[in-house]
Amino acid sequence: MAENKGVLHRYAAALEAIAAAKGGLTLTELMHATGLPRGTVHRLIGALVEVGFIEPSNGRKVYVLGRRMLSMLHLGTPAQVIGRLVVPVLEKLVEQYQETAFLAGLANGEVRSVAMAVPTHEVHSHVEPGRVMPIHAAASAKAIFAFQDDAVIAAALNGRPGRFTDNARVDKAEIRAELAGVRESGFAVCNEELDPGIFSYACPVRFADVGVIYSVGLVGPTKRVRRHEEAEVVAALRLSATRIATLLTGQ
Repeated sequence: MAENKGVLHRYAAALEAIAAAKGGLTLTELMHATGLPRGTVHRLIGALVEVGFIEPSNGRKVYVLGRRMLSMLHLGTPAQVIGRLVVPVLEKLVEQYQETAFLAGLANGEVRSVAMAVPTHEVHSHVEPGRVMPIHAAASAKAIFAFQDDAVIAAALNGRPGRFTDNARVDKAEIRAELAGVRESGFAVCNEELDPGIFSYACPVRFADVGVIYSVGLVGPTKRVRRHEEAEVVAALRLSATRIATLLTGQ
C-alpha cells in the first residue's frame, strides 16, 4: 500500500509540474521540477501519455496536459457555476425565438442536460434537468458525439438503441452516417425522434484544448420551431456556442 501511495505521489508531482508550466516541460525539465531520476520520469511520461493525461505539444518532446485531463477539469466545474455563466446566453436565444434553450454536456460517456432557459409562456420545459440524451435520438447528443473518438461512439452505441418514436433511427450504420453528416455540417437536428411533436436544433461548443464536450440547443413544438429558417437558427446557435466557450474558458 505504501509503495502504491509513493507511485501515485510521483504521478501527481509530474502532473502538477506540467500543469504549472504554461508552455509544457521536456523530460529533462520534468526531472528538475520533480527531483526524480530520468528512468522514473521516462516511465511516468509513457504511462501518462498512454491514458491521455498528458501529450506532446505539436509533435515535439515537450509535454502538456492532455485532452482527457483537460476534459476532466472542464467537467469538474459545478453545474451551478456553469448555469450562472451560460444562462444569460440561453436567455438571449429564448428572447429571440420564444422557445426553450439549453446546454448539454458529456460526462462518463453520457450526454445530459446541464442548464436551460424557458420562455414565460411555457407551462413546463421540453428539457428535463439531468435527462440522459441518447446518441441516436437527441440533437444535443448528436452534436457532441459526432466529434468524439470512435471508441467513445462505439461505447455509446453498445447494446440496442431504443426506438422512442417511429422517427428514431436504430440501425447503427445509419446512426454513424448521421453523425458523420453532423461533423460535416456543424449542427444536428432531432425531428420528433425523442418525443412526439418536439423538434430541436443543436450546435457543438468547441474548446481549443479539449474539442467538443458541450452543445447548445433550441427545442420546442415542431410547428413552432420549424417556422424559423434553419440557417437563421443554426447561425444563432453557433454564435451562442462561441460565447459559451469564451465564458467557460475565461478567454
